[in-house]
Amino acid sequence: MPLSRGFSSIGPPGRILPAAGIAFLACLLVISGCTAPVIPSPLPATTTAPPVATTQAPPPPATTRVPATTPMPSYLTYSSPENGFSISYPSGWTVQEGKGGSVVTFTAPSSGMGSIPATVKISVEDISANPMGLEQYKNAQLAKRQSLSGYNIVYDLFYKGTGYNGWKIGYTYQSGTLMKTFEIYIMRGTMVYTITYSSKEDQFAAYSQQFDTMIKSFQLTG
Repeated sequence: MPLSRGFSSIGPPGRILPAAGIAFLACLLVISGCTAPVIPSPLPATTTAPPVATTQAPPPPATTRVPATTPMPSYLTYSSPENGFSISYPSGWTVQEGKGGSVVTFTAPSSGMGSIPATVKISVEDISANPMGLEQYKNAQLAKRQSLSGYNIVYDLFYKGTGYNGWKIGYTYQSGTLMKTFEIYIMRGTMVYTITYSSKEDQFAAYSQQFDTMIKSFQLTG
């Protein structure tokens, strides 16, 4: 049987598609085969630059001030073989033997220290006629010092020296000005050695290092 005009035989059996529909399908196939879907490219990730570390210069070192030191004097040695002792003393100090009943007296230069310079003296007493112990002797000396004007004791203690033991007292008193005195009593047999160092009270600290050097150098000999 001949086909009717205006219809296509393309299509499943028993179904006749119009020619316009066939053309439309053909166009869809062409368009779908030639045009690929457009996929947007991903945006590049934003990169944040790491923070730049800053290095601070260390602060300048603090200035250290070194206090000026007063040079210590050189020392000489005084020996008394007949009394059995030796002691060192500053080279600039004067030495007098037999002054005021002492074996020897060392006197500091008076320059810059007023009219009453510091002194260190050593006395030796034989107590064989009235023997006593060291502490008893010290107490007897303290009793005598109480008659001094403005007397005030500031120190009373057992003392250990180089190769000997002793007793040490310290006191202040008035003698036209306030004075400060320390005494060390050392006993060997029936002989008592007394080291006395003294100065104006307000100058005592200025002499303390020289006093200390002299006392530590004291030795019993013979």
